[in-house]
Amino acid sequence: MAQLTDRLDLARAAAAEHYPVSIPIVELERLRGWVVAEQARSTIEIGLAYGVSALAICDGLAEVGTGTTHVVIDPFQATSRFDSAGLRLLDEAGVADMVEFHPQPSELVLPRLLAEGRQFDLAFVDGNHRFDWVFIDLALLGRLVRMGGVIFVDDYQLPGVAKAIGFFVANRGWRIEQDSLPPANDPDHGWVVVRTPNPAVESRFTDFVDF
Repeated sequence: MAQLTDRLDLARAAAAEHYPVSIPIVELERLRGWVVAEQARSTIEIGLAYGVSALAICDGLAEVGTGTTHVVIDPFQATSRFDSAGLRLLDEAGVADMVEFHPQPSELVLPRLLAEGRQFDLAFVDGNHRFDWVFIDLALLGRLVRMGGVIFVDDYQLPGVAKAIGFFVANRGWRIEQDSLPPANDPDHGWVVVRTPNPAVESRFTDFVDF
């Protein structure tokens, strides 16, 4: 298995090669850092693409310790321009055994994981960036991620993504821990890290805060 530094170098090289399709290097390092800081043992990701973000997460999990698992959801991994590139990268880095891959859409996989009673310490969201689908992903992840857990969301500069985040901050007690807007190195790309409340916030049926 590749060592931690080797995997990071591999991730950085892949990010540089595929950016802007892959996340930029600064975000890659922040993502890995949050996995370690949270001492996450179970993580979930929506959108694998070239595998760069998953590799950063797995590298962080490897530093946390043994018995860690990363769930990845991507229905386009084998049938689009990615041509299973993400899965190959994870295999090359020696972390494929840490990954549980689901090739179905997130709106189908997340409810199934919820029904199975699964729970995660950290989630990374980089799937369908349209408001309605981001909202659905976040609503389900809000129940799958443990209370007080972290959700790291890519492309926060997009109005639909920012709007979806805004609902949960205004109405569900989520707290913005860190964001990159405007990032000094890339004014066209953003990300945000939010923390779910502990205990969970349950509003009355008539409560609603505009966002």
